[in-house]
Amino acid sequence: MTTLSVSMIVKNGEKYLSDVLRSVEDLADEIIVVDSGSTDKTVEIAKSYGAKVVFRKFDNFINQKNYALSLCTKDWVLFLDDDEVVDEKLKREIELVKKQNSEYKGFYINRLTNYLGKWIKHAWYPDWQLRLARRDSCRWEGDEVHETLKVNGKTGYLKGNLLHYSYPDIETHLKKLNLYTTLYAKGAHKRGKRFSKTKLITSSIGAFIRRYFIKRGFLDGFEGFVVSVMSSYYTFLKYLKLWEIEKRSEKR
Repeated sequence: MTTLSVSMIVKNGEKYLSDVLRSVEDLADEIIVVDSGSTDKTVEIAKSYGAKVVFRKFDNFINQKNYALSLCTKDWVLFLDDDEVVDEKLKREIELVKKQNSEYKGFYINRLTNYLGKWIKHAWYPDWQLRLARRDSCRWEGDEVHETLKVNGKTGYLKGNLLHYSYPDIETHLKKLNLYTTLYAKGAHKRGKRFSKTKLITSSIGAFIRRYFIKRGFLDGFEGFVVSVMSSYYTFLKYLKLWEIEKRSEKR
């Protein structure tokens, strides 16, 4: 039987944290939580489930997640956000991984998102995320927004879902869009990426087409339409903020 660490970075995640930790408390041999300054009951809840809670000032997602990884000590690491619940089928799959001497170094897990109270089974699904990996064979890489878990070795796929309760209301969605588009624009400007009006227009339209028609978001009803519009808005906003940063830079 191999051992499992659960690794999380959090801030003010009290709403679903108990559900998340309850879903893995029988799986985890240790729970590592890196908090970036919660002002609600996040830390208290995490400690009540036996988690090791460490503070680190947030700079970006990659550094934060790699720091959490560095604190893990078990054979496998399951990376979770504070709004992702492991369902029963996925739990059984992870239990099997722990029992076997697997040739795999990592596993993709499907994420099913609940948006405004409805499970989105088309526009955002399937959504395969590499989230379970051998501790000594993985590291987070990427840019300021799209961090990716890189695994050195063979990867497989697990059955079941991560139940993602990320967007309970429009306000929450808009706050996340604002944060992520700002991080993208700053990072893109730093890397020398230039604003393009053509890119802004075509990518924004393309984002809607992909979610609503190609991914068949129309089958998710009105919520699927909203998801598709928000995806287009996210794309529009990130390029618009890049334009704004360029204008400020030129003035200086």
